[in-house]
Amino acid sequence: MVSVKTKSVLVDEINELIGAVGDKFDSAEGDAERDYMAEHCPKRLEHTVRRLPTLSMHLLARIAEGPVSIVGLAARSGQLKGTASKHVQRLVEAGLLERSPIPGNRKEVVLSLTADGRLINAVHRRMHDEMTRGLGDFLARYSNAELAVLTKVLRDLLATERVGVRIAVGE
Repeated sequence: MVSVKTKSVLVDEINELIGAVGDKFDSAEGDAERDYMAEHCPKRLEHTVRRLPTLSMHLLARIAEGPVSIVGLAARSGQLKGTASKHVQRLVEAGLLERSPIPGNRKEVVLSLTADGRLINAVHRRMHDEMTRGLGDFLARYSNAELAVLTKVLRDLLATERVGVRIAVGE
């Protein structure tokens, strides 16, 4: 006999599952990403990769796309200028970035990766490639139709806004 669940029961189950998936992949059980980075970087950089915020690592990747100013980095990454500036300072102090003056511009500097910055960025990129392969392997068991539904649900969920503690339902 096939069990037919009501829409209300399915919505409750989805809500519980979203929370459970978030909890499972939260960093509460250790930080597998930091461990990966530490294992694949020279020992002298272990402290650096363990203490830098994740956003700093992601901004490092954006800078690796090509030399950029802080204003350009903020635009490239979708971050506020102040946020980008704060993380740039951390990356400079860690020896992963260099600031160089822009000829003819006394206010702005161009940012570029140091050798250590390029090394950490390469390890970070390999880690994300490995994560992507793992997700691809996991999702390969589903049909195109099932993946299309999941994609639609996730895209719609991402496009919603919160009003207080509720998700705002659009048209």
